[in-house]
Amino acid sequence: MNYCFVTKITESAPAAKKAVMRIMSPATGSVIQLSDAQSALYRNRLLGEGVGIMLTKGEVFAPSPLVVTAINAAKGSLTAATAKGLKLQFQIGQPEQNQHGERLQFHVKPGDKVAAHHCLLTCDPLWMKQQGLSPCLYFTLLNGKQLAAIQCHSSGNIRALEEPLFTLFAEPG
Repeated sequence: MNYCFVTKITESAPAAKKAVMRIMSPATGSVIQLSDAQSALYRNRLLGEGVGIMLTKGEVFAPSPLVVTAINAAKGSLTAATAKGLKLQFQIGQPEQNQHGERLQFHVKPGDKVAAHHCLLTCDPLWMKQQGLSPCLYFTLLNGKQLAAIQCHSSGNIRALEEPLFTLFAEPG
């Protein structure tokens, strides 16, 4: 059975929408669209709208001030919320592959309030490749359905905290 999911990701700013937040890239690497993801969970956007970043460096940073809400070290995922209530998920590798947290170190714990640019976690992209794992950070907005559009600013290489990744738009009013 195939499903067709409509994405809110756009390459240009939508007309008659209000920009409400800009999100910087949390990692360094090359941006891939979720439609090209290995994981069906991301390809079908079951875990929210966003992008993948094929990591060239192993540090993942907070793109804005965040409160860490959950960590699953075995699956390589971290969930956090912004002050505006946006829920972000950072997933290292494929969620279907249990990496048991190997070569993955979290620098925060649930309940931590962190400033923008704080290092959330580190991993070893080269080791992941050597193990046949995808060194991809899936960065998604878990509650992005309330947004009118999400403008993605990059389709190639991106540097952590130096370049914007998304601008989020709401309906005016």
